[in-house]
Amino acid sequence: MEKVRISTQKAPMPSGWYSQAYKLGNMVYTAGVTAADPLTQEIVSPGNIEKQTEQVLKNLQEILVAAGTDLNHVIKTLVFVSDINKFNEFNEIYKKFFPVDPPVRSTVEVGNFLNGMEVEIEAIAVIE
Repeated sequence: MEKVRISTQKAPMPSGWYSQAYKLGNMVYTAGVTAADPLTQEIVSPGNIEKQTEQVLKNLQEILVAAGTDLNHVIKTLVFVSDINKFNEFNEIYKKFFPVDPPVRSTVEVGNFLNGMEVEIEAIAVIE
């Protein structure tokens, strides 16, 4: 099975030495996606988990589209939040992007992110 690197300028470029995503067969595996604006590479709305969650999921959608799939085909997410006490605010935005049959999910509080970052999400999706 061939491993295909996925990259799009419609989502933020990696801030370190890693790829945005890989496609393997009919599966897509993303790196952790942040709330960086794809044009400026700066984190949007530092300290605001709702606005950042929305930006993260928009960025994730762009990466998935570049791989030939979309949010509707996500089967698993791993979510990192800076403060688990903000989980409800995060979850309300997340539900808007996954309104029916949400993917399985793990959510972990990581404490201190850089630059006012509040949330990061990685995903596994299927290509139909």
